[in-house]
Order: sequence, then C-alpha cells, then structure tokens
Amino acid sequence: MRRRSNTAIVCASALAVMTVGCLAACDPQAPEAAPAPTMSARPAQAAQAAAGGQGNPVSASDVAGLWEEVQQSAAAGGFTAWGLVVDGATGEELLDAAAGTAHTPASVTKTLTAFTALTHLDPSATLTTTALYSGGTVYLDGEGDLLLGEGESDASAINGRAGLATLAARAAEALKGQGVSSARVDWRGSLFEGEAHLGAWDAQEVGNYAGAVGAIAIDAGRTEPQANSFHQDPALRAAEVFAAALESNGVAADLGSAAAAPQGAASLASVESATMGQQIRWMLHHSDNTVADQYCHLAAAAASAPTTFAGSVGNLVSTLTSAGVPTDGLNLEDCSGLSSNDRLTARTLVGVLRAAMSSSNAGARDLIESLPWAGLQGTLTTRFTDPPAVGNVQAKTGSLAAVASLSGVLTTQGGRTLVVAVGVQDPAERAVSARGLLDSFEEGLVSLN
Repeated sequence: MRRRSNTAIVCASALAVMTVGCLAACDPQAPEAAPAPTMSARPAQAAQAAAGGQGNPVSASDVAGLWEEVQQSAAAGGFTAWGLVVDGATGEELLDAAAGTAHTPASVTKTLTAFTALTHLDPSATLTTTALYSGGTVYLDGEGDLLLGEGESDASAINGRAGLATLAARAAEALKGQGVSSARVDWRGSLFEGEAHLGAWDAQEVGNYAGAVGAIAIDAGRTEPQANSFHQDPALRAAEVFAAALESNGVAADLGSAAAAPQGAASLASVESATMGQQIRWMLHHSDNTVADQYCHLAAAAASAPTTFAGSVGNLVSTLTSAGVPTDGLNLEDCSGLSSNDRLTARTLVGVLRAAMSSSNAGARDLIESLPWAGLQGTLTTRFTDPPAVGNVQAKTGSLAAVASLSGVLTTQGGRTLVVAVGVQDPAERAVSARGLLDSFEEGLVSLN
C-alpha cells in the first residue's frame, strides 16, 4: 500500500471497500450520524484525559451513589445494568457492577477494532484504487478503500463518486492518448477470504445495517446514499459506474466480469483514499459497521492472519492479549458489534482504552483522541450537550434493540481522569429508552470534585 503524509485531519472518507457516496451504516436504533467531523483543537478536558491527568482523587462511595439510580431503575424495569469505572491515574476500580460478566456490547466493540487496526496498520498510509490496461481490457483494481461522498471527507483527498469519476477521466485520457477508443471493463471481485457478509446478521434480521467487505464498493455497497440496504455485489456496481464514467469521457466501455489484472498490465491512473487514521476515526464517529469489519480484515491481512470474519476476530483477540487487555468472556462473531451473539466484559472495554493510553505504539495511542466528543461530534453530537460534560466526555456509543452502551474517558470537575464502560441490556428491547440513565450517570461523574 502506498504511503503519504498525514495532512489535514478531517475524519475522512471511509474506508475499506471503495465507497463512493455518503455515510455510515450505523447500528440499529443508533442516532443518525452527524456530518463528518473536522479535527479542531481538542478540548482541554479531552487532552487531559488522553494524557491520564491527575487532579483530585475520586471516592468509590461517590461513584457507587451515582450508580444506585441506574441499579434501582434496572431492578424496577426488569433489565440488566453493568459497568466499570477506573481511575485513569492509578488503575483503582471505583465501580464494579458485573464488570467481569460478559454482555452483548453493541458498537462499543468498535473500540477493540480501532485499537487492533491502529496497532497493525500505519495511520498515515492510504489505500489506492487503480485503473490498469492490458489487451483491450481496463481492470478496476482496489486495495479496499471505501470512498465517501462529496463533502464527507478530507478536502485534500480524492473522495466519493467524484473520486471514481476522476479515476475514470484520467484513465480515459490515458487510453485516448494511446489511440484506444473502446475497452472492456473487468474488476477485482474479492480482497479477502471467506464470506463477505456475515450470515448471522441476516439470521438476526440486522443484515441491512452492514455491507460486504471486499476490494471495491460505492458508498460501502449501499443501494443509495445513507440507505440501510446494500447491493449483493458491490464490486459489480462500482464497475458499472466506472464504465459509465469512461463512456462519458469518450471511451466506449463494455462491462466484463470479475477478474484479476494480468501481470504486466499498465497503470492508466490511480486515486488514493484519506489516511487510515482518518478513516478509522470516521468509523468511530459514525459507528459504521461495514468500515469496522473492513478494517478488521485489513488488520488481519497486515498481521498475516486469515482474512475471514473468524480470522479477523482471532487477530483482534491476540492483539488485545499481547497488549495485556483482559479477554475473559470475549466471544465475537464480528468486529463491528452488530451481531447480538457478540459478548465481552466491561473489563475488556476499559482495558483496551487504558492499553491505548499507555501504548508505546503512537497509532494505538490515537484511539482516545479518535473517539466522538460529547455534544460536538459523531454519535455524541446530540448527547451531553451541557457543561461540564460537553466537550469533555469522549466515548464510543453502542445501540441495538436490546442494548445501550458507552465506553470512553472523561475528566471530573476536580481534574481526575476516569475510564468508564457502562451498559444496559433489556430483554423487552427498550434499551434506547434506558440510555438516558447512562448519560445521567456519566454527567454525575463529570460533576464530581
């Protein structure tokens, strides 16, 4: 994969399959994703949290008092509440509410995925999509970039349908320069091993919240921007759009089939994604399932692990274990948290955040900075909108019909950094209505002196 410097950090074009459109396949019940955030100066509280600032120690009894409201509501409502609060400076556990029991996590799983990807991949690297030519055929070849639509990514990066159009225009110009006026279009049909879309999702009736992982797609394979429906063959759809763009640039194009470019095929043109670090940050802010599993597969490939869903999860687990993150009870079918069969503990969630904060790997340390900011960005844009929580809490949200969860860091009014993972699970699938309990708990933590 080609590399270039990490320019303006604007949470960028999403990732791994050449997406060309807009936006994210968020979890079921998750709030609508906000516009792609820009990388402005970090709030002072967030900067301190990432650094593990000191401040006034927090009393475990104060934390327990705040949790009591959550626990009482859970008992009255017939659902389960779980959580872990750890002092970021000392590692002291200030709350253990079934922290070692595995629960369905939803999209907070993506913090594990981001840590794994940032550990194995170069955040400043980019993914290249290339048009190659040999024997009358143009080959559309992708490294797994998912380009987002115009206005959704870094202005310095080729993105979206405009990126695919740019590639076609450059390829057409090169072909006409060689006297070629017509060509067949083939495309790279696969990039990874095994199934491209997890069968368990369809069995759970959530398959419409994720596209296929692979080499090329438009808008992560969506049938239209922001839709929760996906093309069965996103690479074919990308090739169709590319062929039409060649036609509009004066080169007649006939659609061929999925095929690898032969050795010696000449490069006509290429476009590159925004950086991997930008794309991972975008994934966290928009809670994009396709992007999460795509990057988990890319990380597995970088680690020489099998690039199947099981192989990607296996690489994730081994990465956490190597970093000293507790993995007891960890059992995942995917890296996005979309499957209701996924299980992990609050100790794993807090452990991965603490591992990121202390990591010797600069990429892994970016995890905290890449989380959504309360009241400002991503899926936290409309949550924690009042002081002192706004611009303070940094957390990944999780939302399924029966699950609501949060995992991240915050700084108390007394200047103490806390690492927090909390969640509720409601068999009656009313978890979204209980989400306010988690927000109130974290607001209470922020207010502690």
